[in-house]
Amino acid sequence: MSDEKRMLGSYAVEQSIHIGSKEVVFGVDQTEKSPFIVCYCTYDNPFGAAWPTEAIGTDDYLEAMQEFCNRVQTQIEQTRAEQEKFNFDMAPFTIEDCIPDKKDQSIIGKVVVLNAEPKRYEYQHSAYQLILAEGGNGASGGRGQAVFATCLATGEHGRWERYDVLGEIRPERMPEWAKEALARIQAQEKAKKHREREER
Repeated sequence: MSDEKRMLGSYAVEQSIHIGSKEVVFGVDQTEKSPFIVCYCTYDNPFGAAWPTEAIGTDDYLEAMQEFCNRVQTQIEQTRAEQEKFNFDMAPFTIEDCIPDKKDQSIIGKVVVLNAEPKRYEYQHSAYQLILAEGGNGASGGRGQAVFATCLATGEHGRWERYDVLGEIRPERMPEWAKEALARIQAQEKAKKHREREER
C-alpha cells in the first residue's frame, strides 16, 4: 500500500470530501506564504482528472478548516435541493427490475438500469439509474465499454460504462415519471431532426 500523498500542484491533500457534483479539498504546503488551501475539484472533463476551482489560501489553519466545512455544508444543501425535485420513490432499482444484460448485444434506443451500488451514497437513488442509451461501442455491443446516453430524470447527457449496466428495465417496472421523461426526450429528438431536415 502506497504512502504517497495526493498532490494538487505543490499542496498535499490532507482532507477531501466528495458530495454531489464537487469534491471539497483541503491541502497543505508549509513552504508557501499561505500554507493552507481550500478548493473545489470537479471531474467533468475528457480525462476525468481533478480540476481545481475557487481556491483560497490562508496562513490560518482554523480559518481554512472553517471554509472547508462551509463548502461541504453548501454541497450537502445543493445536493439535497437537487434530489427534492425528484418527488418519486428513491429506492434503487435492482437486477430483479431488469431484463438481464447481454454484453454483446446492442442496447441503443433502450432504457437501461445502471447499478447503484458503485455510486457514492448520495447517488444510490432511482433517479440516477435510468438512462436512454444512444451510442458508443459499449452500447452497440462492440469491444469497448462507452455508453453515451441521457439520464431520464436529470436530462444529463453523459458517458457511462457498459459494465455498470444491469439490463434493460422491464416494461412493467418502468415508473410513470420515467415514461413521461422518455416521451419528452423522444419528442425533442424528433423535433431536432425535423429542424435539421428543413435547414438542408
